[in-house]
Amino acid sequence: MICPERNLWQAALLLALYDATRPITSAEARRNKSDAHAWIKSGRKDFRRVCEWAGFDPDMVRDAYLSGLVRVENVLTQKQISRMVA
Repeated sequence: MICPERNLWQAALLLALYDATRPITSAEARRNKSDAHAWIKSGRKDFRRVCEWAGFDPDMVRDAYLSGLVRVENVLTQKQISRMVA
């Protein structure tokens, strides 16, 4: 069953993970990377809610990110990345 709201929150979470793990190519990318890293690392209420609305356990997402298991090539396919930056 397709759930548009869940898809939206999954996209938001994936974008944050992408921003936090992608190579820095500009001042904007550096700022996005820093903001995304701080947001994920903090584990604040808003991060937890986005994870839950996306259908993921926030502690597992945060722990996977902080342990280095989340890498840009594992977050999005090259095709998805190309569409996002185009």
